[in-house]
Amino acid sequence: MKIIYLTATLAICGQLAAQTNGVLTWDQCLKETKTYSPNMISAKAAVRELQHNVVAATAGFLPQINASAKHTKSGSRADDSASKEQDSTSAGLSLSQSLYSGGANTARREQALIRLNIGKEQYRATLSDIEQQARLAYIDVLYAQELIDLTRKITDRRANNVRLIQLRFDGGRENAGSLARSKAQLKEAEFEEREAHRSLDYALKNLSAAIGRIEPIAGVAGALSFTSPDPLANLQVLTRQTPNYLIAEKQVESARQGLTVTRSERFPSIKLSASTGLAGEQDLRDESWSMGVSASIPLFTGRRLTSEVLAANEQVIQTEMDLIDTGNSIMASLQGTWNNYTDAVEYAEVQKTLLDAEVLRAEISTAKYKQGLLDYEDWDIIESNLISQNKLHLQRQRAAAVQEANWRNALGQSVWATTEESN
Repeated sequence: MKIIYLTATLAICGQLAAQTNGVLTWDQCLKETKTYSPNMISAKAAVRELQHNVVAATAGFLPQINASAKHTKSGSRADDSASKEQDSTSAGLSLSQSLYSGGANTARREQALIRLNIGKEQYRATLSDIEQQARLAYIDVLYAQELIDLTRKITDRRANNVRLIQLRFDGGRENAGSLARSKAQLKEAEFEEREAHRSLDYALKNLSAAIGRIEPIAGVAGALSFTSPDPLANLQVLTRQTPNYLIAEKQVESARQGLTVTRSERFPSIKLSASTGLAGEQDLRDESWSMGVSASIPLFTGRRLTSEVLAANEQVIQTEMDLIDTGNSIMASLQGTWNNYTDAVEYAEVQKTLLDAEVLRAEISTAKYKQGLLDYEDWDIIESNLISQNKLHLQRQRAAAVQEANWRNALGQSVWATTEESN
């Protein structure tokens, strides 16, 4: 119990420290991205726009009421007579209600609802893209930070090797070429350390841009990590859950509703209308009213309606074919992305094994070289392999973390979308 309490306390203290010194955790990066990202704010506005369009499309079911008012002053004058002036004032209300429109009003509202659903899927895809962009930028900062630590260790190791070779050279047991090569390798390590610092400066600015904040970031907390992929059990189910497939599916429904709207012009249009008004010269004493039902049906439109219906039907066919093509493309893309993810994780695990082997070899070879049981050329090869394996191991960890982020993006997943669905 004490251990759990101590662990929780240290975690809270670490988060508080990260908040106060400008170092962000991944959760804090997500929080700031949700607050500052221009793309996220724009995506939310796009969904709200579509929600307003649904309300506008519902107006066809409701009566339309208009008010009007008018005041005129006129005059006339005949020869050798006084001018005559006349005032006229009127006010009125008019109402119209669609009784039957051949299904156009229902189809327009359904089409607006479908477009809203398309907008929500586009919003989900945008959230996933934003998270991927922030995650990749976060991974780059982690990589740059760990690369600085690695290059510093490499520099220290190269410096120790120079001192070791210098002692052997002074004792007459090593040649000048070996000493010169070790010093050149130290210079190279120092350069790579400075280069890593410059890479971190860029990665931090790139993360700030991905989050959407202007203030610079001092660094991030955490370490390069990744999880193993789940088995690819049912690719078709995953395909049909992606935002792009659902968008293509909704596009078919929208085209079918558009066809219904176009066909509705062939049917009668029936409207109820009513009006009332007051008029007079000085006072509004004269009252008038009217009420009636009107119906209209197109008899000949020069083949306009027939052509529009045929064009709308062709639009349905296009969206259906687009859906098939989108499904096939997404399925192939998911397979390739999952392969890359799996390969990267397995390669990182293999690389860790190779690194452990090189560490052991380096320990043995260094001990032998100090005792004079191994020549410089063989020892230098093992030392260089160790350094290369350390760099490659870090690169493989980064690649696995990147491929995990790409896999989540291919599925259209994001922390924000999951949270909204759960709420």
